[in-house]
Amino acid sequence: MKLLLDSHAIYWWMIGSARLSPHARTLVEDRSNTVLVSAVSFYELDNKVRLRKLDLKPQELRAAVAASGLQTLAISDLHAELAAAFDWEHRDPWDRILAAQTRLEHCALVSTDVVFDSVLQERIW
Repeated sequence: MKLLLDSHAIYWWMIGSARLSPHARTLVEDRSNTVLVSAVSFYELDNKVRLRKLDLKPQELRAAVAASGLQTLAISDLHAELAAAFDWEHRDPWDRILAAQTRLEHCALVSTDVVFDSVLQERIW
């Protein structure tokens, strides 16, 4: 299975939070799955650190992702094009990128956010 993690899922996985559902944790930790972390999630989490909403060093996140075998997914021009073209009232640009990446990379999004349900075939939580 191919998974893309939403920003909160990455953070909760990294800190071992019970807020990450047991089902999601099992899928993320299953080595037979391909687990992706979008570059946009690094930006979103780094921005939350800058705003003092998270107590995390950006290098800790990158080290945890690298050590765990998760793969970083860059933002392509096709991701950006689809994100802008969605007929979707949701205005969060980062969520729009995640939705576009999920569709174009043929994966399931690991997220608590039900706003994705109207544009994605599969959201896991």
